[in-house]
Amino acid sequence: MPHTAPPKAVVLGIDGGSLELIEPLVAEGALPVLGKLLADSAHGPTTTTWPAHTAPGWSTFVTARRPGGHGIYQFFDTQDPVYGDRLVGTGDYGCDTAWEWFARQGWSVGLVNVPMSHPPREVPGYQLTWPLARTLRYSEPPGLLGELARAGAGFKADIAAMFQGDLSYAEAAVEHVRARGRTIQYVLRERPVDVFMAVITEIDRICHHYWHFADACHDRHTAPDRQEWADAIRATYIAIDEVFGEILDVVGDETPVLLLSDHGFGPGRYNVAVNAVLAEAGLLATRPGAAPPAEGDGLADWFRAQGREVDFTRTRAYMPTPGCYAVNANLAGRQRDGMVTDPGPVLAEVAELLLGLRAPDTGAPVFAAALPREDAYPGPMTHAAPDLLLIPADEGVLASPAIGGPLWRPSEQTGMHRYLGMWALRGTSLAPGRRTAPVALADLMPTLLEEAGLTFPAAVHGRPLQWGGAEGGRAFLAPGETASVVASGRAGETARLSEEDLTAEALGAMGYL
Repeated sequence: MPHTAPPKAVVLGIDGGSLELIEPLVAEGALPVLGKLLADSAHGPTTTTWPAHTAPGWSTFVTARRPGGHGIYQFFDTQDPVYGDRLVGTGDYGCDTAWEWFARQGWSVGLVNVPMSHPPREVPGYQLTWPLARTLRYSEPPGLLGELARAGAGFKADIAAMFQGDLSYAEAAVEHVRARGRTIQYVLRERPVDVFMAVITEIDRICHHYWHFADACHDRHTAPDRQEWADAIRATYIAIDEVFGEILDVVGDETPVLLLSDHGFGPGRYNVAVNAVLAEAGLLATRPGAAPPAEGDGLADWFRAQGREVDFTRTRAYMPTPGCYAVNANLAGRQRDGMVTDPGPVLAEVAELLLGLRAPDTGAPVFAAALPREDAYPGPMTHAAPDLLLIPADEGVLASPAIGGPLWRPSEQTGMHRYLGMWALRGTSLAPGRRTAPVALADLMPTLLEEAGLTFPAAVHGRPLQWGGAEGGRAFLAPGETASVVASGRAGETARLSEEDLTAEALGAMGYL
């Protein structure tokens, strides 16, 4: 590889990365690169977001703000006024991001496969974004995709390279990781930038769908038809280790490196159909659905099942989107068919109902708390949050917006997200070593900026770990304007699903529906 100036700072992301999985593999020598990086770094667990989810998690990292500050709660708008499936993206951020902070301090940015980075924002450098709908406009500059293809380093958007129900994906995932590595090597060589970030996402869906093959204690553990399925988690982490090794060879030992995940992983057991629970309690009503559905009615697919659909003219409360672990009051004046004028009593009834829900196998509570959004998500973007956040008591139970079928069913995903993620910082400002106390995900970007000698806005929630809680006399970055998306019309890509967008199917395969 020709010599080029290495980045001044590097961020390595593992979507769903978990020390509980990585550390045993390090101990047996299977992950030499991650093993050395951890040994050279301050590292430990993080507390992420409720829910523990890709969309709010990575958004919290790149903004150093909790969801009430940045406004991203799910892949979908949780307050869609017409009960639809509008995808959110960078145009929905209610604040600036770290990429603008770097740019205002003269640093260029290179982003590869960072969730919630699409459409691209206007910052110096390049971006290979993470679109939630099929599109060919996920690079900035636009010609970068063709440049990569001509160089044999083609980049396939994550939505086109994910689990689709075929267990042969285990081998494909390893190749996808290696292909990301080829892309990364090209841009590091040909497009030097000051700060570089790449996220490897394949391990997330591998953990979702292959956990029970590797975990002999899982309720649904079975001997796999192929050994590759039992080894899928291990093999994917080994591929990640190899790609990260290639990156670290380029950047050298003196460059600050931040390693992190958006959430962790553990075994999954059940899905609970929250909207069906609300229907049984008389809080949600259904009616016969049109077959096929009326064109342009805007209703999201998850509000239809078995020939019926939610009748919002008679519904007081509903779970608005997959994965949000939340319930909305059907508020008059906010929702198209809103009928609730005083949400307080309705949400109190929902909280009492769901806090009384018990798992069918253990009899234990499913939810530990039900928090009004003002308590769960305080900040300038509270208005975009769902009304009542459900904190799981059992992270092995997935809350679903399904309206039909049984209330309980075994989860299709035998691995599920966990609230504790991971972090590691290799630099000079924090002593290497394992930390047992979790740190907040929002603290990690300010920690990297402090390591790099840069500043950040005072208004963010996160603070550098180096400060130890004391910030008297510290300098902060002056507020600046939030960057727009790069090209006219690109904000429209955060639009409603159309038939050619396989997004709902793809997100279901990822484990989010």
